[in-house]
Amino acid sequence: MAKKRTRPARNTRAAVAKGLHPLIKISVIVGMLLLVMASFGAYVSRRESTHPDTSIPPMLMPEPTPQYTANAPVKEYVYAGSKLVAVSEPVQPAPNDLAVWRLSTGVWYVKGPTGTISTATWGESTDKPAPGDYDGDGKTDFCVFRPSNGNWYIIESGTTTITTLSWGQAGDLPVPADFDGDSRSELTVYRPSNQTWYAKSVASGSITQKQYGASTDTPIPSDFDGDGKADFALWRNSDATWYIWQSSVDSGTSYQWGASGDLPVPGDYDGDLKTDYAVWKTNDTWSIRRSSDGTMMSVTSWGYQGSDIAVQGDYDSDGKTDRAVWRPSTGTWYILQSGNTYTRTEVWGESGDIPVPAPYRR
Repeated sequence: MAKKRTRPARNTRAAVAKGLHPLIKISVIVGMLLLVMASFGAYVSRRESTHPDTSIPPMLMPEPTPQYTANAPVKEYVYAGSKLVAVSEPVQPAPNDLAVWRLSTGVWYVKGPTGTISTATWGESTDKPAPGDYDGDGKTDFCVFRPSNGNWYIIESGTTTITTLSWGQAGDLPVPADFDGDSRSELTVYRPSNQTWYAKSVASGSITQKQYGASTDTPIPSDFDGDGKADFALWRNSDATWYIWQSSVDSGTSYQWGASGDLPVPGDYDGDLKTDYAVWKTNDTWSIRRSSDGTMMSVTSWGYQGSDIAVQGDYDSDGKTDRAVWRPSTGTWYILQSGNTYTRTEVWGESGDIPVPAPYRR
C-alpha cells in the first residue's frame, strides 16, 4: 500500500521563521553601519579638501633624486620613503701641487696645498721631465724621458717601484696623456721629423700611432671633446689655428683662436669637462673661448709673457682651470683661483728650475 505524503506541520514552519529573525536583524544592522561609515568617510574627505586640518602633518612623500649638470658623482642620491639613506658628493678633483724640477741636480721639489713638502732625486740634466699617472692610482708619478736612449724612468707612486721603459728616440717630444681612457698616462711622444704621434699603453702594451700635424707645431694633447680621453692636438703659430684629432669621432677638426705670437694655454676654465681654446696674448691678456657656451672670457695684465712661464691648472680643487704663471727670476707663483677669485702668491723654486705642477698628493 502506497504511503501518503504528509506536509510539514505548521509549528515546524513557525520555528524556522522564528530562527531567521535574528539573522535578518543582524544583516540590517550591519548594512546600516556600513552606510553610516561610508557617509562619514565622504564627509571627512570633503572637509579635508576644503578645510584641511593643519594640526595633522601631511604624509611625507619621497623627494626627487637630485640631478648634477657637471662633475657627475660616483653614486646618486638614494631615497627610501622619506629618509635619505645614501648620498655621495660630486667628484672633487685633486688640486695641483706647486712643483719644480731642478735641472742642475735632478731633484723634484713638491709643495702640497696644506704646506707638506716632498723631494725626490730623479733624472739628470739632459732629461726632459714627463710626469704622469702611469700606475693609475690617482697620483702623479715622478718621470723623466731620456732622449739619448729613448728611455722613460718612472717612480710609481703607488708602490715606489722603479720602472724603465723604452719608447721614443732623440728629437722626440714627450707628451704623456691618457689617450685610451683607462685612467693611466700612456708613454707618448710627438716626432716632428715625420709629424707622427706614438703612444704606448703601460697597462696593456698596445700601441697607437697617428700622423697628424706639422714639424713646427706645438703638441698640446688634452680632452677637447669631453669623452674622457685625451685628443691628439696641436697649436700652429703661423696661422694661430688649433688642430684637434677628436677621439670621440676619430676625425680631425680645426679652429682659429688667437694670433701669431700668442702662447697656447688650454684648460677647462668653465668646468664642463671639456678643454677650452685659450691663448696668452703678447699684451699679457688671457683670451679664452668657453666650450660650454662659446662665449669669450678674458683677463688682462696677468703675468709677463716675456719672462714668466704659464702654469695654468686647477689649484683650488673646484674643477676649473685657474690662470697661473711662475716667475723664474724670483721663483714666485701667481695664481688667480677661480673658486673665489683670490690671488695666491707663493715662492717655490728658483731660477733655472722647470715648473711641473700636478696632483702628486705625497
